[in-house]
Amino acid sequence: MIERVEISKRLVLINASSSVITRLLSISVLIWLQQYLLKRITTEEYSLLPVLYSVMMFAPLLTTILTGGIGRFITVAYARNDDEEVTRIVSTMFPILCAAGIVFLTGGWIFAWNIGEILNISPERLWDARVMMAILMFSAALRLPLSPFGVGFFVRQRFVLENLINIGTEIFRLAILFALLLALGPRVLWIIIAATAAEFLNLAITRAISMRLVPALRFRISHIQWHVAKEITSFGGWQFAMALGNTIRASLDPIVLNTFATPLDVACFHIANLPFQQLWQLIGMGKNILNPSLTAMYAASEKARLRSVFLRGNRIALWIFLLPALPLALFSSQIIGLYVGPELWLAAVLLQINFLSLLVLIPSAMFASVAEATGKLRDFCLSVLIMHLFNLALTFLMVGAFKFGAIGSCVATAVASVLFYPLIIWPLSRKTLDVSMGLWFGEVLWPGVVPALAAIPVFLIGAFFIDTRTLAGLLCVLALGAAAYVICLCCVAARKEDAEDFARALAAARERFLGPSPKECQ
Repeated sequence: MIERVEISKRLVLINASSSVITRLLSISVLIWLQQYLLKRITTEEYSLLPVLYSVMMFAPLLTTILTGGIGRFITVAYARNDDEEVTRIVSTMFPILCAAGIVFLTGGWIFAWNIGEILNISPERLWDARVMMAILMFSAALRLPLSPFGVGFFVRQRFVLENLINIGTEIFRLAILFALLLALGPRVLWIIIAATAAEFLNLAITRAISMRLVPALRFRISHIQWHVAKEITSFGGWQFAMALGNTIRASLDPIVLNTFATPLDVACFHIANLPFQQLWQLIGMGKNILNPSLTAMYAASEKARLRSVFLRGNRIALWIFLLPALPLALFSSQIIGLYVGPELWLAAVLLQINFLSLLVLIPSAMFASVAEATGKLRDFCLSVLIMHLFNLALTFLMVGAFKFGAIGSCVATAVASVLFYPLIIWPLSRKTLDVSMGLWFGEVLWPGVVPALAAIPVFLIGAFFIDTRTLAGLLCVLALGAAAYVICLCCVAARKEDAEDFARALAAARERFLGPSPKECQ
């Protein structure tokens, strides 16, 4: 019944590898771009970027109730060979999403015109802010009605193809961005224009290919059934609660800082948040790749496999996070000094606080995906929402009342994370999947942090003998620590199945790109 949605470690590993490569390319460009802008434009102009992007994080939140369950319900229907149900879902949701898109665009453009009365925007930057916000609102409104037609990559697990398209459109974005920067000078406006043009191209290509991958993704008036919309929006309601909490955490801090602090606080907060934001998105890409398989496991009532994916996924997420995040925290002052100069020293302090905030999230990173696949979102979503509302209240207190600026904002997030995740969300995830404390500690927490414990002394000893204030010295110490991390991971922390899966991934990649080996051909 579920053969159409393949449950394959090999497929997951290939998809994950391509996603990692795509994300690393994107991060490399992002690192260069932030440094380029900070050295050529004022802090006031640069602070527009994180503030406007923070506002736009609310765009998908406003429509989560309508779109949050589409991917899951289409995947379940496709896994059960019910193409008619797939068409019913798309046909029912498309007119609703079109209407929502029109309403969203109207409200968005009204907001863009009055942005100076809502946000703290200097008069000389007001027109730039209006144009940038209007463009972003139009892009978000266009994505909305097209969202059901792009599920084909997710359902068929063709993430490699999707990533290749993303790389192509990323190159297109960079070409436009470089042309604007070199021809017309450095301005944050060009970032928005280039990104929007690339997104339009990406939408045109991905939607056409997605509908070829799953032909049932089509609109038919005769297939509209409003009870389908009720079922999807009911599921999306809990996703809305979770998305609201995540959006509060990710987007409101720059807006609060824009109101109660200085442009320097906003800029430093944005710089310190970028690396961990990218790491979390990288882990999120891995979870997204697993979601079709998790949904198929749920459809087949394979709870043991879900539990295994939960444990291994959290363990691997810890490894992925700590390898770059640990040296970022240990050498934050040296990294910030070499990257943007000592003037933005505050970003180094914020990096260390943000490290703690995200570290406690990782041991239960897979819980959101498992809860979504099984439809058991209520308790998790409510916990996340309450935590982020607490975080928001604490942020207003520390930034608005006590005037602690960006440090107060980051400390509020760290306090909320340290209180809620170990005390509420970690136990909730174990209870949902029937995982004992001993099993979770032995399969997730201990093997996840052992490589970091081995690398810390190497980092510190290396920094004692080598001058990390120079780029060459810093890279040397980072290489030594990373080597100790990888050696401990391979020899101590990794389980037998981890090594076997890694070997399979290498073999699959070699076969995919180089063809079968001579021995295999015999």
